[in-house]
Amino acid sequence: MISAPNSGSGKTAIVCGLLNLLHRRGYHPCALKCGPDYIDPMFHRSVLSVESHNLDSYLSSSDQMRALFAHSSSGHDAVVCEGAMGFYDGVGGVTTQASAWEAADILDFPVVLVVRPKGNS
Repeated sequence: MISAPNSGSGKTAIVCGLLNLLHRRGYHPCALKCGPDYIDPMFHRSVLSVESHNLDSYLSSSDQMRALFAHSSSGHDAVVCEGAMGFYDGVGGVTTQASAWEAADILDFPVVLVVRPKGNS
């Protein structure tokens, strides 16, 4: 999973670049997105020319998420999942329920954190 401390950190750009790199190196990657987002999967599809699938722990039970992941990743030799918002940002921004952290925990995903460094101005 590619995640970040907050939205606007460059997750989608990193994910699309990684998916493109995997595809160019001969892999058959699968794109996933945490949450009910439809915009980021459009970017994934434009890079891969394949469907990108959503994983949402708010609308699905843990068992359903595992089944969706197994079904979506079947036949692929690489899987890249894009987290939603910030890593711990869940429902209403006040809980970890339905957060990228929860999805990574349920699916036992390793997580790469994208951090946009900047100095004080």
